[in-house]
Amino acid sequence: MPAKTPCLAGLLLALACSAAFAQDEGLYLGVGAGRSRIKDPASCSEFAGLLDPGYSCSLTSTDTGWKIFGGYQANRIIAFEVGYVDLGAERLSASGRLILVPPPLIPTTGSASAKIGADGFTFDMVLSAPITEAFSLSARAGWFAWTLKTSITANAGNGFTFGLGSQSDSTSGNSFDLGVGARYDFGRNVGVRVEFQRFRDIGDDKTGKSDVDLISASLIYRFR
Repeated sequence: MPAKTPCLAGLLLALACSAAFAQDEGLYLGVGAGRSRIKDPASCSEFAGLLDPGYSCSLTSTDTGWKIFGGYQANRIIAFEVGYVDLGAERLSASGRLILVPPPLIPTTGSASAKIGADGFTFDMVLSAPITEAFSLSARAGWFAWTLKTSITANAGNGFTFGLGSQSDSTSGNSFDLGVGARYDFGRNVGVRVEFQRFRDIGDDKTGKSDVDLISASLIYRFR
């Protein structure tokens, strides 16, 4: 009879582990926000054909990004996730003497601004490495279907646009996203995830390509 005790203890331990792993299976939803940064921002030379040389220009390549997502946790290690990500936008602003055709009787000063932003849908596989029952590390890789939107506005200092006004354009494509992160579960259903993601090669030959990084914190709800 005593010889059976270790076997019984092992069986109970295996059942307990199986139950713990089974608790991680199921659907989940999440929402997150953080800071995005364009690695290769546009240049102030974008305004070279609009303003005379010597114009002043400023550039902001960081912004607030956010995302919503949902997924299915197949087991404690593997999850499949889809989401929508807004990576914010970079902004350029410049002021100087406008290049106008035909030229006005007197030099006309003005300002110009540009906004270039990307958003899209992600389709990722997420791998987790449990450290404790509540804490785990993660890595992800997947597909990013993006849209890049560009808008440029120019105005003369005297309030007349001389046909300049606003202009916008957009392009779309597909690339990859990669990421690493950490998750902490406060209970059976609610947890938080901190993550670094890189979205690769957004843009085309006309707009130029750049990676965009997003550092975010997300709240996750699990349907268990």
